[in-house]
Order: sequence, then structure tokens, then C-alpha cells
Amino acid sequence: MQGDKQILLAIVVGLLGFAMGLLSELNSMDFPLEAVTGPLMTLVAAFFGAWYAFKLHDNKDKRKRTEHDVKAANRAIFEISRHCNRLATYRKQFLEGKRNDPYRDYSILPVAGFSWENPEIDYDSLFFLFESSELDLVTEISSVEQEIISAVDVIRQRSEFHVKRLQPVIEKLEKQHGPTFSPNLISSALGPKDSRVLRMLTDYNYTCVDSAITEMQKVMEKLAGEVRILYPGHVVISFKL
Repeated sequence: MQGDKQILLAIVVGLLGFAMGLLSELNSMDFPLEAVTGPLMTLVAAFFGAWYAFKLHDNKDKRKRTEHDVKAANRAIFEISRHCNRLATYRKQFLEGKRNDPYRDYSILPVAGFSWENPEIDYDSLFFLFESSELDLVTEISSVEQEIISAVDVIRQRSEFHVKRLQPVIEKLEKQHGPTFSPNLISSALGPKDSRVLRMLTDYNYTCVDSAITEMQKVMEKLAGEVRILYPGHVVISFKL
């Protein structure tokens, strides 16, 4: 806006200088000034009218772009926050209480009826971020999307393994030993290979879910901060667990 004012002032000064020089020259030639001042004023008025129309249209385009960019950022934050909430809820219900349990491989329950869609982030609408101070932010959002997908995939794999491989072993042991038996019996009955796979999937559950939640919170905070810098005064949603 300040730059536009400086340009307009320079043009006005230039036009005034040109007009004064022209009138002075014509006056020295005894040329009737009335024949020039009318068309000259019409020309000046036409110029300022065109300038005003141009700036009006330009400001309208800028407002549209601002609204588009802020809405795009808010949609991305909201989409990431949905998955952050779901993973945080899963962690609270299934993982936190077993985090320090030495037998958590067997005690963490599977997710029943597991269904989870992938994030839907419109990257084309976020290209304005390449004009920000955080040029890698779009790449970071893409990395977070992959972390979500990886965490969800590990949850799904472990749940399926629990139902298909671990649960039949536990049910067999319950028939043989009753409802209470040693975790070592589970490991022995499951076998070394499947026990290692179950341990790996369980550990991955914790590392992938923890990492995804942490990175989602970071990228949402960074995205909101950049949009507030680019477009101060506009409403940008925030997210806290």
C-alpha cells in the first residue's frame, strides 16, 4: 500500500511538471491556453479514473486471494487435527495404561472394526506457503501425512495379528489352564517367530503413534503461525490436545 502511494505521487508530480512546462511554452508562443487546458484536464481525469479502477480491481483480487489462502490453511489444520485427535484417543484408550507393562505385547487389545481413511489435504491450495519464510512447510505437511498413514497401518497390522494369531493361542491356553496362566506360556505356545513379530508390531505402535502425534502438533502450530504472519488480522484456527 505504501509503495502504491509513492508511485501515484511520482506520477502526479510528473504530470504536473509536464503540464506546467507545456502551458509555459504555449504561453510564450501566444497560443490560446483555453484550447489546451480543457483537453489536458480531461486527459488527467481519465488517467486518474483508470488508475482508481485498476486499484479497485487489484485490491479485490488481493482480498480474494487472502480469503482463499486462509481458508486453505484452516482446512489443512482441521484435517490434520482430526487425525491427531483420533490417534490421541487411541493412545489413551489402548496404549497409555500398558506403556510400562513388561507383558504389553499380549495385554494390548486389538481395535475392533478398524476403519480409518487417509488424510485429504489439498496441496495445490497450499502453494502460497512457498512465498512464506518456511519454504519447506508443504514438504513437512506431506511428511506428517505419511506419518499418519504409517501409524494407522501399524495399528491395523497389530490388530489383525492379535485376532488371527494371538487370540487363538490364548483361547487354547484358557481351555488347558483356565483363565489365569503365565505370560511365558503364551510366548512358548505362540512360538519364537510370532513372538518376535508381535513384539515388533507392539513397539512400532508406540513409536509411530507417539511420533505422528508430536509431528502433527508441530506442523499445525507452524502452519498457523506462518499464515498469521502472511495475513495478519485474519482468523486462523488453532489446535491443542
